[in-house]
Amino acid sequence: MKEKVESIPQDPAFEYAFEKVPEDKRKNLLSLTVVLAGFPIALSNFIIGGIVASQLPFAKAMLALVVGNLVLMAVVIFMGMLASKEGLSSTFLSRNAFGKIGSYIFSVLLFLSALTWISMNGDIFSRLVSSLFSWWPIPIPLTAAIVVFLWLLSAMRGYKGLALMSNIGVPAAILLSIFGVVFVASSEGGLSSVVNYVPENSMTFTAATAAIVGGWIYGATITADVTRFAKRKTHVVIAGIIAFSIGCLGFQIAGAVVAISTGETDFIQAMIQSGLGFIAFITAVFCLWTTEDKEIYTGSLALQNIIKETKLHGKVKHKHTATIVATAAAVFAAGGIFAYIMPIIQFLSILIPPIPGIIIAEGFFIKKSKSESWINKSALFAWIIGGILSYISLKTNFFISPLVGLLSAGMFYILFEKMKNYKAGSEIKVQDKAS
Repeated sequence: MKEKVESIPQDPAFEYAFEKVPEDKRKNLLSLTVVLAGFPIALSNFIIGGIVASQLPFAKAMLALVVGNLVLMAVVIFMGMLASKEGLSSTFLSRNAFGKIGSYIFSVLLFLSALTWISMNGDIFSRLVSSLFSWWPIPIPLTAAIVVFLWLLSAMRGYKGLALMSNIGVPAAILLSIFGVVFVASSEGGLSSVVNYVPENSMTFTAATAAIVGGWIYGATITADVTRFAKRKTHVVIAGIIAFSIGCLGFQIAGAVVAISTGETDFIQAMIQSGLGFIAFITAVFCLWTTEDKEIYTGSLALQNIIKETKLHGKVKHKHTATIVATAAAVFAAGGIFAYIMPIIQFLSILIPPIPGIIIAEGFFIKKSKSESWINKSALFAWIIGGILSYISLKTNFFISPLVGLLSAGMFYILFEKMKNYKAGSEIKVQDKAS
């Protein structure tokens, strides 16, 4: 059963938050690939790659990066295929499994996660500006707020704004990063020292893979907010593989090479230390902007999903909800509030991986939408179990904890739904016999 919307037409001012993206508004493969690549092209991937490579032999580190990214690509592709078919955002897609009110769980998690990452990166960038430009007159907190509102400029314009910024930022970030890697690595002894690297302190392969998947499972999940614009499912597959091979895996390998060459796991700092301060600054501008405007965009859609069942439905446009998200993030960034809520968000991040597992299980196996129901208990119980098992996996260093949460939640959801359908079928048979 599809979500029925009668009061709100397919109005681009709402960024199609409440209904299927119209066929004539779908995007071609090139546009989809470039915008999708903007998600993982982020400074955090340099750091993830650097940390993994600094604690594993080079060949083993590369294998961990490949395995971790294959998992992420699978999430992007399966979530994207459902989003393309339904034409719905990630939070609205969750209604098919969780129901109307049940989907609020996902919306709140995404909204809080978006606020945290936006505010944290705003603070990081403002400190970079302060360290690079001694003449910069604006205090760090105010700079952080200004930066967040700059990211809002493209986010509030919807897909068009994301595409415009990605068309500029993605190629620029890739070229500048390649230049930085080649320059830094060549000045530190070349690639031979990288390939033969043996770390002093090591981490397990499982822990490394878990860090890679855990660091981007949230990002992989919310890509559905963009892939819903895909014309074909094959476009989702191609765009997902290319975007995450370059933006996620590629940038992690870049971070790995620089970390081994310099001993510095922070790619931007390594560039600055090599005398490439201005190039590091421009790289950071594009890397952050192409990611954070999508965080604002996703947070806005999550907020719209909550508004849907209130009197505000149809009265608050996308640019308004995007502004609410950016304003809250700017306050967090300026006040340093994100530092206090990070432990909470880190704990909640354990509960994000089970959700795409449940959505995928519903979309590919159960195929009985709960979007008209208020809440689906099967999804809630599967989500809780998946979160618990993910936490246990993390604490015991067993397998890849985010993947444990995703797979277990999906399997338990299928089990609960099958049991529920079997029970319903049995009751019908009893009633038929009685009559």
